[in-house]
Amino acid sequence: MQQYMVIRLYVLLLIGLVWFSFSSCSREMPTNKSAIFGLATPIQLNNDTTRVLLSDYFQNSIKIDSFHITDLIECKIIGDTLQLVSKDPEQLNVLTLYIEDTPYTILVKKSKSSMFTLNFKPQREYNQVQVKGEFNQWNKENSELSYDSVLNNWSIQLDLEPGEYEYKLVADNIEILDGSNSNQIPNGMGGVNNFFEIARIDNNEKPYIQTKKYTKNQIIISSKNTDRIYALWENTLLDVDLKNENYLIKIPEKASQFYRSHIRVFGYNQKASSNDLLIPLSNGQVITNPNQLGSSDWHSSVMYFMMVDRFYDGDSTNNHTVNDQRILSKAQYYGGDIKGITQQIRSGYFDQLGVNTIWISPITQNPLDAWGQFNNPKTKFSGYHGYWPITSTSTDFRLGSGKDVREMLSVAHKNGLKVVLDYVANHIHEQHSVYKEHPDWVTQLYLPDGTMNTEKWDEHRLTTWFDTFLPTLNLENQQIADFMIDSAVFWIDEYDFDGFRHDATKHIPLNFWRSLNKKVKLVSQKKGKYIYQIGETYGSHDLIKSYINSGMLDAQFDFNLYDNALPVFALNSEDMRRLGGALTSSISHYGCHHLMGNITGNQDKPRFISYADGTLDFETPWMEYKRIGWTQDIRVQDTLAYKKLALFHAFNTTIPGIPIIYYGDEYGLPGAGDPDNRRMMQFKNLQTREESLRQETKKLIAIRLSNMALLYGDLQIFENTMNTLSYKRKYFDNEVTIKLDKLNWTYNIDVK
Repeated sequence: MQQYMVIRLYVLLLIGLVWFSFSSCSREMPTNKSAIFGLATPIQLNNDTTRVLLSDYFQNSIKIDSFHITDLIECKIIGDTLQLVSKDPEQLNVLTLYIEDTPYTILVKKSKSSMFTLNFKPQREYNQVQVKGEFNQWNKENSELSYDSVLNNWSIQLDLEPGEYEYKLVADNIEILDGSNSNQIPNGMGGVNNFFEIARIDNNEKPYIQTKKYTKNQIIISSKNTDRIYALWENTLLDVDLKNENYLIKIPEKASQFYRSHIRVFGYNQKASSNDLLIPLSNGQVITNPNQLGSSDWHSSVMYFMMVDRFYDGDSTNNHTVNDQRILSKAQYYGGDIKGITQQIRSGYFDQLGVNTIWISPITQNPLDAWGQFNNPKTKFSGYHGYWPITSTSTDFRLGSGKDVREMLSVAHKNGLKVVLDYVANHIHEQHSVYKEHPDWVTQLYLPDGTMNTEKWDEHRLTTWFDTFLPTLNLENQQIADFMIDSAVFWIDEYDFDGFRHDATKHIPLNFWRSLNKKVKLVSQKKGKYIYQIGETYGSHDLIKSYINSGMLDAQFDFNLYDNALPVFALNSEDMRRLGGALTSSISHYGCHHLMGNITGNQDKPRFISYADGTLDFETPWMEYKRIGWTQDIRVQDTLAYKKLALFHAFNTTIPGIPIIYYGDEYGLPGAGDPDNRRMMQFKNLQTREESLRQETKKLIAIRLSNMALLYGDLQIFENTMNTLSYKRKYFDNEVTIKLDKLNWTYNIDVK
């Protein structure tokens, strides 16, 4: 039996009482009075001291009367900081804060990490050996190995969770492979990395919980290897009864007053925590029909991403290429615009495909002249992509007007579509008025050693410039951050967008995301809908996850899963067990009910189908992909590639997270590196195999959206071999079994 200490504290915190009061015309979110907006993100403990900002969970000034937590965790509140010191607690614990006699419970998870020693036995002498890898954001600084001359061994201790980690050694400032480790894997840039694995707990010992039955007033949970569970309704801890090896959870009577609320369930034993369960309620009743879900239920989203200029030309009067012959045609404006998106919504394209959310590239004004340089072939670029803003709150006239944006949003919402806007906060173009009026608002272009601070994505990720004409804003300065935050909020407040895709998330400091999150929540309250935010971060699971919590973003793109899925589905030789391991790691870090984006591709990656048909290989250096796109007319060479892409779609539409289709991937649009991967969308005259793939994509989306198990179910892998990956997802009586078969490039989805 856990012992709890109750400490009476009267502390004035910078946290806030949030009131949900929404108009009768929108019933997407519950009418709720709560000090926490949404579902409180669990706290992940470190092995030593963990510090949490309470303002990530609450907003203005309120009084915490008391709190309680197990005596195996030392807990203090210092100002706005919650300080937790782990003393070998249980795998799961609960922290309950009392505010005006109302309890708010936040789950606390024990650290899963342990010390791992990386050894390197050199074949020659080195003065210095460092390591960079997935565990340190590929930054060798502060990761220096120690040398033992007696054993002729370099080593470093790393605090890591179970999983597989890629790395490279840096010996006397030169990257080398670890010759003492034969485990190697392609790095996707024309080379290979070493990797090591920290073993996970055996599946026979891992705790596991499942939804079993429900009644009007009660939910029954079955379990395996589970010592205890915690159940929360919204952020309130519920009593749980154990009967005949099943856990019984009573649905609170108060839930009947809420149009939408949720019950979350977490289990554990002495060795690990279990999977998590998420059960949506409508006026206190368990939802079992996807038709009961609404636009604020983001777990039911299927997203489609298009670059506005490359999607559909709905208004030829705004076509305006950059008048500069140094720009080759692939880097010019093509004429796609906002009216084109509106026309495709009205035509029923998205409805027929089945997607219910669209994400559009940035629409702010970009420069009218040529910038950048590529030398083989020699070309400059236009700002057709939208990522070079010279304003932050006005629409690029080549894409449309503010009136066009409002019409597009109105038509989208009437047709059941949510619209997510791509927003650029990290940098601006040098023609932006902010840079002209406040040149001191940006980071330094040159480092102290005199070298240029461009494209140093990991070494100087918060200050590096993307190019010499794209100054990075010093967003650690709150005045500058507030300017860009207000510019972002403008688009959801004045234009009613439903969410943001945030560019270059890891290059922006945390104070920006926290301040933006608070203002987005206020707009959510005002609009009566949940505004979703997803970020773009390339890096380790831990780095990506560090931006996802109650005080920052809802999700990020799961690039680590994509980076493993890409070669597995594209290459005959790649082992399916690699994908199973990557899926397990994803769930371990983000849970079974995350809102991460699962992509088939994006504007920065060569097209999947051009890998799958053998046109592109994984040994090609990254910049060479760009050159190939300029110099070759790439078409689909091997029709088997369509089956491979269908298998990729089958995977993304049956796992946790939000499936995201990059425009054209529904039918197999080919392409090499940027900008060849941004061809004009094709709606008509598709080849037979292209149309067949589009119909298959449509079928897969329909299967996902008609099964609660694929939206809110757990996931259990039961078979993973070199050529197959099989898993089940279950939500009460709805059970879906998925088998992906690389040997025959087929899949089977069995629905019960």
